[in-house]
Formats: sequence, structure tokens, C-alpha cells
Amino acid sequence: MSETPKTPKATESRRKFIKTAAAAGATVAAAQSASAGVYKSILPSTILGANEKIRTGHIGVGGMGSADLVFVMKRNDMEPIALCDLYQKNLDKAHTLAKRKPGLDPTKHHDFREIIENKDVDAVVIATPDHWHCLCTLHAADAGKAIYCEKPAATTIEEGAAMVKAVRSNNVVFQAGNMQRSGQHFQEAVQMIRSGYIGKVHRVETWIHDNEPIAGIGMGENDQAKYEERGLDWDFHQGWTKHVPFNTNRWIYNFRWFLDYSGGKITDWGAHLLDIALWAMEDEDVKPNLQPKSVVANGGKWVLEDNRTTPDTMDVLFEFDDFTMSFENRVWNGHVPADADSHGIMFHGTLGSLQVSRGGYQVWATDNNADKGKKTLEEKKVAPYGPLNEPHWENFANCVRSGENPISTVEVIHNTTRLCHLGTCSYVAGGAKLGWDADKQKFTGADRKAVKKANKHAYRKYNNGWSLKAPYYRG
Repeated sequence: MSETPKTPKATESRRKFIKTAAAAGATVAAAQSASAGVYKSILPSTILGANEKIRTGHIGVGGMGSADLVFVMKRNDMEPIALCDLYQKNLDKAHTLAKRKPGLDPTKHHDFREIIENKDVDAVVIATPDHWHCLCTLHAADAGKAIYCEKPAATTIEEGAAMVKAVRSNNVVFQAGNMQRSGQHFQEAVQMIRSGYIGKVHRVETWIHDNEPIAGIGMGENDQAKYEERGLDWDFHQGWTKHVPFNTNRWIYNFRWFLDYSGGKITDWGAHLLDIALWAMEDEDVKPNLQPKSVVANGGKWVLEDNRTTPDTMDVLFEFDDFTMSFENRVWNGHVPADADSHGIMFHGTLGSLQVSRGGYQVWATDNNADKGKKTLEEKKVAPYGPLNEPHWENFANCVRSGENPISTVEVIHNTTRLCHLGTCSYVAGGAKLGWDADKQKFTGADRKAVKKANKHAYRKYNNGWSLKAPYYRG
């Protein structure tokens, strides 16, 4: 496996031209603001020539990766020129999809480093399993590429910190795929919380509940040769994690339910829900750093009869200076109150409560602080204003041209993912209540055994020749 080189000067000059052209276009195009005024986004530069599209390389083109490919294909200012996947079936399917758009015929690759080494690629789109997000980001950042990376940031807290360092030291644009931040009704809800619309918030609840059958995802298939004949590279797929025998449940999509690669529902959906909760509860948009003082996670794999290693029932409580935040998940029973969605975020303030989800938001007033029976605030129910993904990609494209920070920076997704991992680490440590030292980025507490387990999971060892230090592979 070859070492990833630095970006050629010709490509650097081209990217500089794109940014310069966008700056010139900004003098004749007004800045476009989100309805809630939470962040600013410039209009796309229309003065770029037809040959100056943002050329993308796609690493991972399975379910989410194919969806991202479609979002790019819909844009006239972006062009996918290279695709990569470790499963030939996915790669061929994505290539066929891309060729449906006249003029597109992206190259196909097995090794993601070939995408990074391609001097014509301006931006990489990372939609791999979670345990590959970090290494792909490190390579791309060192090569000077703009990055669009699906959530969560990484599989460990150490990886997330390495991603922040690489992105900032190389001064590249990074957008995470937590697209709820680009939803106008989410932005409006966040602004309402920040402005004190429901008073001072001291309790935040997040939840996602499902109705999976008791059989869950089953036990999977173990015939590695069968899938290798179809173009699967199982050893490469496992990467830096401890290599284990092949099982289909540890692979496409269901990798999310194995602690080796992810954290279960808290990293899958918590990366969306806790992200909005954190955004509303702090003032910093670009480089957020709101971290709890303690965490405790209770739950287990109590119901589902499959081979997942993440819990099917989980309740996590995070303690901050003057409020608590929780995450709840039941995989096997999705019942919720009549006025709630299957997922959501609820903020409880001194004047009222606000619930927000992809279905919109709703505000209720409290009675205890009412003045002679009058409502303390205007109650309302608001439907979604529009899509989430399209404006998220618009924001990314704009920032690739301008060099500005997107709405979901590397610090944003690291801060959110770290919170998710804190819950997972407490769970791995047996449900112990753990202190969190934000300065040292380590767990603390009287239960030394639990603290050791939690810190070990947060800073898991890289195996099989892979490393967080360049050149990242020494096999």
C-alpha cells in the first residue's frame, strides 16, 4: 500500500482560483442568511466556467454513499469523477447510477488512497463505516482536499481529536453529514432556545425508539468465500480494528450495532439528536466545546435475539453545570406519547417546553409562572419548512469556494460524537457513573476499574499496521 503524497501544486492553484472567483462573485451577489439568523451562507458563485466545477471523489458508495452521490449529481456545480468501495457489487451499482447523468463516467477504485492521490479530485465524500471516517479524513486533509464526511465523526474519542487537528493544521473545509443543522425549522428552534423564548433551560431530553422484531437482525451469514467471490475485501474492511471471522451482520449497514465499529443507536441517531441539543445549549457555532461533568449509562441487550454487541435498551444521563441532558432508546418497542414523534429533542425551560424533530417543532407554555392566568409565551406548532440534505450540500459547495467554515465543522461533529462516546464508554464500563475531565479528555471517578475500562474504550489501540500518525499505514 502506497504512502499518500501531498497535493500537486497545479491542483492547489486550481482550488485557489475557485476560491478567488467565488470571492469576486460575492461582490455582485448578496449574502443569504438562514431564516433564524443562526448562520450565514454565501450564494453559489455563478461566474465559474463550466469546467470549474467542484470535482468529487466518493469513498464508500453503499446506502448512504449512493444517496450522497445522487445529491452531488443533482448539482450543476459539482461533478463526481471517482468512486471507491470495498465491495464490487456496490461499486458497479454506483457507477451505473452515475452514468445515468449525461457526460458522467467516474473511475472505479478499490483502495480509498487512490481517490486521495487523484490530483483532479477537489473534495472527497466519505460515507464508509464509522471506523474508517478518521483515516480517510486524515489522508484527505493532508492532501489538501475539502471533505464531506458522514456522521458520527469517528469510533473513538482519540480519533475525533486527530481529525480536528488534521483539518485545522491543513486548513481544509470540512462538512459533517448531520444535515439537521441545515433544516430551517431546526435553526429556528435553536434560535428560540438561545434567545430565552421558553426561559432558562435546565432539562433536555432526546430519544429514538424503534419497533424491531424480537429476532432483530438475526445471526448473519458466515460464508466469507461466498461474498469474496462477489467482490468483498473483508480484511481491508476491518481495517485497524481487531480482525474477527466474517459475518454479514458486521458488514453493510448493520456494522452500526457492533462496538468494534460503532456505538449502536447513540452514535447512529444520537449524532443527530444530541447535536441539535448541544447547538441550542451553547453560544459557539464554529468551534463548540460544551462538555458534561459526568455521565451514567444504564441498559443492556435484554430483548433482541441476534448477535449485535450494542444495547437494545439504553438510557444515558449527562450532567452539565446547570442542566441535565438525556438520551433514550428502545429498539424493540417504539411507543411514544400521542404528541411525540418516534424521535426528537425536548427542551424544558422555566417558561415552557419546546419539542423539535424532523416533523417540525411545537411549543407549550407552563402554568406555574403565568401572570393571572395569562400564558407566559405564545404556544405554536410548526411544520418543516423544507428539505435538509439539499441546503446542507449547498452550504458545503459554497464553503469549498469561499474557504469559510460550513455549518457543521469538524469541531461540531467531534463535540457531538464525543458526547455519544461518553455514553457508550459508561455502558462498556458496566453502567458506572463517571466523571469527565474536559481538560485531560479522560474519565475520572472512585470506581477505578470502571474508569480504566471507559478510558480504554475511548482510546482503543490501532491494529494491523494502521496508525493515527502519518503515513498512517506501516504494514
